[in-house]
Amino acid sequence: MKETASPSSSRVLRRLLQGLGVLLLSGLVAALVLLALALHDQPLVRREAASMSAEDLLRVKLLLRAADPRHPAPQAAGRGADGTALRVLRADSRDIDLLLNDATQRLLRLPSRLVPGAGSARLQASLEMPASPFGRWLNIEADLRETAGLPVLERLRLGGVPVPPALAEALLRHELSRRGLIEQAELLIDMVRRVSLQPQEVEIAYVWREDTPDRLRASLVPQALQQRLQAHAGELARLARKAPEPAPLATLLQPMLGFAAGRCGLDCPPQDLAAEHRAALVVLALHAAGQPLSRIVPQARDWPRPPARTVTLLGRPDFAMHFLVSAVLAAEGGGRLADAIGIYKEVIDSRDGSGFSFNDIAADRAGTRFGQIAVQDPGRLRAAALQDADATLKEADFMPPVDGLPEFMPQAEFQARYGGIGAAPYRRMMAEIEQRVMSRPLLR
Repeated sequence: MKETASPSSSRVLRRLLQGLGVLLLSGLVAALVLLALALHDQPLVRREAASMSAEDLLRVKLLLRAADPRHPAPQAAGRGADGTALRVLRADSRDIDLLLNDATQRLLRLPSRLVPGAGSARLQASLEMPASPFGRWLNIEADLRETAGLPVLERLRLGGVPVPPALAEALLRHELSRRGLIEQAELLIDMVRRVSLQPQEVEIAYVWREDTPDRLRASLVPQALQQRLQAHAGELARLARKAPEPAPLATLLQPMLGFAAGRCGLDCPPQDLAAEHRAALVVLALHAAGQPLSRIVPQARDWPRPPARTVTLLGRPDFAMHFLVSAVLAAEGGGRLADAIGIYKEVIDSRDGSGFSFNDIAADRAGTRFGQIAVQDPGRLRAAALQDADATLKEADFMPPVDGLPEFMPQAEFQARYGGIGAAPYRRMMAEIEQRVMSRPLLR
């Protein structure tokens, strides 16, 4: 005989389903409310990655030089618990803000702003989200409080949503781990012993041990990248042994790109080919600058080293270095930073006697464009590398002509003729350079 559910059990089941529906609906409403509170239509922080002027860049360069233990030590600050001497770096709060914004832009694609106060600081950032009816900007505000050691997080808001500090720290650690930055963060925490915050000045006490440079370099280069760099270093050593002296960049660039394509394979994902291109450009840039790969990878001391060769572009070593350094910076995600560094170098040269050179900037811009293509459209470079032997890569494919571009201008002449960086005559010259760059077959 078939049993039927009692009216009371049916009512219980119906109430259970109704309760579950209310719970799910409440959760959905809560999620929508959180989204509406968290997302905004406008960013709290809107800054370019390279929002530094030439004067800013010079000041930051001097600041980093002061922090380098190879130069005369900053003021002593006693000793740490392990007896290691503490060093103190005092910096204008604007310079720390600029460095922080540059770091978060390049590492996290996140514009940021630091506003120090008396014993405290507010860190602001804006993360662009996919378009939605609630807005497209997640604005982040964190309040930090000075302590006897490192600052502690007192308050965090994601848009209009407060986040408990313990949860915020767990989320930050998870995000750093996901992006492969946890080792660098732990090393930084190990080095920095105290941060003093004032509206106009930030003071950082830190330790610098004998093995700190190697630890820093090793933390900045993940194991997978080290393996790629080792492979490309071996290939460059093989090519350089056969290369003429001086060696035109195109004679090294095409086979290095071909080697990258061969390591990746024809069906590899674009991001893997882009990673091979980055490694090839780093190895080439250091070789052209006459610097050992061990400057960034300590283990490279035991790798094959290419024989010294003068790498040239349009017959000039300085063009090759400008091109390759800018290509590396752009491939690593700092296209706008590469622009600033190229301009900064020319301003410094004009003060040091060699003068401001627009043709160097043409090499910078061509390198920046090449580096962007290397990672954003890697298939284009693979096609150029694997073309027939009778259609070899030529310098004119990726380097614009520089005839007629002024060079070696002292600062006074540069100011008189072009009105300084940003003036109308300067912008017209930069537009002409950009037109020349975009006329190159490989850079269009």
